Amino acid sequence: MSLLKKILLSTAPVWGIAQPVLAAEQAPEIVVTATRTEIAASQVGSSISVLTAEEIEERQYSFTVDAIRSLPGVIINQNGPFGGSASVRIRGASSDQTLVLVDGVIVNDPASPGAGFNFANLDPNDIERIELLRGPQSTLYGSQAIGGVVNIITKRAEEPFAYSAFAEAGSFDTLRSGGSVSGKLNDTDYRFSLSGIRTNGISKADENDGNTEEDGYKNYTFSGNVGSNLTEILRAEGGIRYSDSRNEFDARGGVGGDGDRVGYTREFKANASLHLSTFSGQLENSLTGSYSLTDRDNESDGARSFSATGERTSLEYLGTITTLDIWNAIVGLKTEDTEIRGTSSIRMDSVFGQVQLLPLEGLSLIGGVRYDDHESAGGVTTFRFTSAYELAETGTVFRGSWGEGFKSPTPFQLTFFCCGATGPNINLKPEESRGWDLGVEQDFLNGKADVQVNYFQQDIENQINFSFPVGGYLNIDQVETEGWEFIASARPADWIDLSANFTHQSAIDVSTGSQLVRTPANIATLNVTTHPTEALAVGGSVTWNDDETDSAGLVQDWFRVDLRSSYQLNDQVELFGRVENLLDEQYQDILGFGTPGVSGFFGIRVKG
Repeated sequence: MSLLKKILLSTAPVWGIAQPVLAAEQAPEIVVTATRTEIAASQVGSSISVLTAEEIEERQYSFTVDAIRSLPGVIINQNGPFGGSASVRIRGASSDQTLVLVDGVIVNDPASPGAGFNFANLDPNDIERIELLRGPQSTLYGSQAIGGVVNIITKRAEEPFAYSAFAEAGSFDTLRSGGSVSGKLNDTDYRFSLSGIRTNGISKADENDGNTEEDGYKNYTFSGNVGSNLTEILRAEGGIRYSDSRNEFDARGGVGGDGDRVGYTREFKANASLHLSTFSGQLENSLTGSYSLTDRDNESDGARSFSATGERTSLEYLGTITTLDIWNAIVGLKTEDTEIRGTSSIRMDSVFGQVQLLPLEGLSLIGGVRYDDHESAGGVTTFRFTSAYELAETGTVFRGSWGEGFKSPTPFQLTFFCCGATGPNINLKPEESRGWDLGVEQDFLNGKADVQVNYFQQDIENQINFSFPVGGYLNIDQVETEGWEFIASARPADWIDLSANFTHQSAIDVSTGSQLVRTPANIATLNVTTHPTEALAVGGSVTWNDDETDSAGLVQDWFRVDLRSSYQLNDQVELFGRVENLLDEQYQDILGFGTPGVSGFFGIRVKG
């Protein structure tokens, strides 16, 4: 293998980039997020799930948040469809404790109170894969990785020249379309894509409560990446992504929720990196600079009611050391600035390292440590240890992990005060967590079926929340979570694919002894795809969400069924269509906010 290919193998996963020149060499069982290096899934001691571009396209997801909902351990909270603010919670942790990456760039919004990420505007058109890493992961990823990490990896060029385009239309006067072009020119590869959606939508506040005003949504997203092999040992690459959306929304659900409110969001991320191979590939070096921006404006009755801009700038070095087959190590340095434009900024400097040992056949041991120095809250040290053992002769993998997580106070939390307070609480401490999990995975039917069972537990201390009597933020909450994940997939015949998962979780507010709001005890999904003929695919999905409490009452459990089909006219053209919420289930994600009834969509896709 050339030194250049070694560069790509070692650095692509660090930044969430699957390099085109290596696409044919990458095996399906390889994951990247768990260790920031390419690693066989059987060597991963952490709990990780992957959703591929083929699955996203096959299931006809129009919104990335719907794709992520299908993964185990995930809770989605969205205040109305079609652009309503959408958050992802992992294993009962809060949505602000989920770290989100797009091609290695952190895209969490520093200007939101908890620096969470709004998944509503994340279009799935250019996504190559989604890797969901569950449990505390701060040793490799720093602040906010308490519940876990969502890593979005976008597509790269795979052929000398290729193009694709699609268009679909359906209920609520919805039209969605997009296209891409990619290719390779000598030592340079590129890919660019553009997609958009517009819809009249439905009332964000539930129509069953008498709200009749349609809340529309518009969005377009552009993304592009370029890479070049400058020499046999040096590669440069960069990428950008821009999203612009207009979302009509209701400020509250329930009776009388309608109102003339519009939100505008502009999201931008850019990254550039150099990858250098030294010492005959024994030391791979990556230097990456990145920038992300989230700019939000709200209007109420035509007048501006809110405005905020969050920016994040970082520079990171990562070295991968491999001198023997039985071990490898990574070392990293990072500096990052998070800012609310015109208000405040916070700097954090980090150093981290990780070692993987392969002392026996089938056994993988990984340990890591990280130190983060927060400009205001001080230093935090986190550790993580994982192990995995594969019995190849029985198709069994045993996994275990223990790790720590933290979340530094955000610029908003460090500067906001009200209600008679004389100033903000500048003495906030980082939220901290410790968690562990154990799992076993078993193959059946000569690899045609696979079953996983995971048990997890995590304690979160010093969780930051707002106190009205004090008029500011305090470290006042403590949360204990535990639960089980059951994950299964099967392909009993060439014409059928099955996948399912069920999560049972307890997420307890220690101060009250009650289950956290918006945290159902049980969630489950089932996906089925069949191929009655070579050209025809027919499938469906079932989603179940158990009862959950909200701040103002009970959200009843719900059960949703979707059907889909596609037909390949020829090598270039495919027709597809789906029926969502086939049984016309009347349900809510968040109390008082509605969801669409039975609806249908039809489209065409062209590739060449």
